[in-house]
Amino acid sequence: MLHITAHSGCDGTPDNSLEFVRHALSTGADALEVDVRKTEDGSLAISHDPIPSGSDRPLLSEVFALIADSNMRINCDLKEPDLENAVIDLAETQGLSQRLIFSGSVSLPLVQSHPDIHSRVEIYINIEELIPDLYDRIRKCDSFSEADVPPELIAEAVEGCRAYGFRVVNVYYELCTPAFLKGMRDAGIGVSAWTVNDPETARRLAQSGSIENITSRRPGAVRQALEA
Repeated sequence: MLHITAHSGCDGTPDNSLEFVRHALSTGADALEVDVRKTEDGSLAISHDPIPSGSDRPLLSEVFALIADSNMRINCDLKEPDLENAVIDLAETQGLSQRLIFSGSVSLPLVQSHPDIHSRVEIYINIEELIPDLYDRIRKCDSFSEADVPPELIAEAVEGCRAYGFRVVNVYYELCTPAFLKGMRDAGIGVSAWTVNDPETARRLAQSGSIENITSRRPGAVRQALEA
């Protein structure tokens, strides 16, 4: 089943705000995405950029409280290292452990040494974590094409997912070429595509049979297009 995730700041709401969270709950999306960092005192807060000393950012605990009575899942895009256990512990404390997704800076050594993490959280592993020099190896151009995704890159993505037990790889939507999607589909690996704001593009990707999740700033419009 293909899921829709409301990107932080969808439909014109402020990124990483409680206003966004409240709005996302009304969009019909299956999940919402927030960026997670630690504040100076060690609290978990939502922010894309580093949090300056003394800044007041919404806490992740507030986000969890807002979605607690819904069925919505939450994708925590980890924006700095060593957040995994703190986020999982907080989610378990607030009864959301079965609705938690990670993307972003997920530690490969942590996953390797604690493979049981897969039973505690769904991970959409960013392809850049598996292949750090990804973009250096893709021909520089204004848009991707099938020729811009070398077969060896596809093979490395598959190998990385299998080595660490990742079921879904998270990629920029323009990297979702026919060759890449076929490679993931043949390997039994799902694809999470970000950030897809054009409904027709979402429809095209969905028809590939490889896409498991679409993250969008227009989740309602994407949902309508997929259901049309």
